[in-house]
Amino acid sequence: MTIDGLLFVATAILATLAIIFILVLVHELGHFVTARLVGIRVLEFGIGFPPRAKVLARRGETEYTLNYLPIGGFVRMEGEDADSDDPHSFNNAGLLRQLLVLVAGVTMNVITAFLLFFVVAWLFSPGESVSNVYMTPGGPAQTAGLANGVTIESLDGQRYGFMSSQDLIGAIQEHPNQVVTVGYIDASGSHKTVQLRLGANADGKGVLGIQCAPVLTSTTSCSFKLVVTYSPTNPAAALSTAADQTWTSLRLITGAVGNIAGQVASNPGQAPAGVSGPVGITQVVGVVLQDYGFVILLLLAGLLSANLALINVLPIPPFDGGKMAIMVIKKAFGVRAVTNYEIVTNLIGFALLMAFVLWISFFDVIRIGSGG
Repeated sequence: MTIDGLLFVATAILATLAIIFILVLVHELGHFVTARLVGIRVLEFGIGFPPRAKVLARRGETEYTLNYLPIGGFVRMEGEDADSDDPHSFNNAGLLRQLLVLVAGVTMNVITAFLLFFVVAWLFSPGESVSNVYMTPGGPAQTAGLANGVTIESLDGQRYGFMSSQDLIGAIQEHPNQVVTVGYIDASGSHKTVQLRLGANADGKGVLGIQCAPVLTSTTSCSFKLVVTYSPTNPAAALSTAADQTWTSLRLITGAVGNIAGQVASNPGQAPAGVSGPVGITQVVGVVLQDYGFVILLLLAGLLSANLALINVLPIPPFDGGKMAIMVIKKAFGVRAVTNYEIVTNLIGFALLMAFVLWISFFDVIRIGSGG
């Protein structure tokens, strides 16, 4: 592997660990604050995972610790994993208080996703523009006076890409033979607009009359160069965009979870499309940092936060949703103690989770190795 390759891998791993660390820590902070608010005794709030490096502080009944494994943090509550007679323990708390504590982590991750999307939409509002394009002779763009080398950035004032559900080329294709306003950046860097009538291809899709440079040198194929352009917006618009982006992210992840379940049941020898494990996520983080930069990394962190929220609410131990399901079952049968059934269920769930991580990571490695 080259030096550049090693730097890419190292940067990707460090950035991924940093994102996971922050998102998991925020998740656990939700559990911690809510437990304290509802009167459940918190014995330890750990930054990182054991083994323990040092005790940072002791305040009241809670120890604040720093641990060696940089993968987020944890909250250790009295009576969560073992029986306790303490009236302030988790196992002796009422069902409502238990559920509030458990759902708080999920809620914090949804809020974090929303806030990240809001900040990016408000301060940057990134769009994916088509750069370094060349005019098709006699096409709508050339007829309207656009010159080679411009960057196409919007259609009818709408910018596409990172914070929309559609890309710019796809939007153009949906407007055959229609009069539209095209926003572009000329060779001097000035933002301009031009009104023109789109054409239509043999399939009836709209065309602007642009092509990418390799076509001009008789290569068989090419792809447009996509670049990030920024156009900050107002807070009200950013709030709406952030809400849409959060909802869209949760819907996409829900669909992916369904795809995983179907793939495991029908064809476990093939990875579900569009799903990545830790290895694949690390590669994506590296590519985003290398090709797009920090702002788009914040968007990816928002998507991962929404992902963490949705996965954690699944009714499968050891996720928070699985714990909530167990709490409801115990309440129905009048059980307060931490039972062997509960412990075994969590262990089985954890083992299945690790097996899934290994399964999906295997396909990540195969895909990366084949250049996919």
